[in-house]
Amino acid sequence: MATGAKNSLGTVFSVETATANTFIAIEEITDIPGILGDKAGKIDVTNMDSSGYKEYISDLKDAPEVTIKANWTGATGQARVQALSDGTNTKFKLVLPDKKTVGGTGTTVARNGYISSFSIEPGVGKQLMLTFTVQFSGAPTITAAA
Repeated sequence: MATGAKNSLGTVFSVETATANTFIAIEEITDIPGILGDKAGKIDVTNMDSSGYKEYISDLKDAPEVTIKANWTGATGQARVQALSDGTNTKFKLVLPDKKTVGGTGTTVARNGYISSFSIEPGVGKQLMLTFTVQFSGAPTITAAA
């Protein structure tokens, strides 16, 4: 029996406004891939003394590029994303609904990045969808749930 599982309903993904460290939620998001998908690079250090296997050491980590989907509303948060689709570097914040106390806050992940693609997708028998991709840059700041 899963006793520690959490529902993702209530997760909020925000983008920084023109005012530093002030964030606005991006409305009606339906899918957020993991923004903590950093992957360490590798350096091949295999040599003539290696024992028949390639040998590696760790290199710099690479921040992920993630594609996020939302129902298109054109509301304020989505308009901010559209305005930033010029490649301007900004801050993003993800807050999970896993707070530990009634007045607490959920786990928060903040990191820099830029919008690398932006599209509005119509379809027969479907709602209008917003799809945008964020290329994150640098290390995330993670604050545990309270």
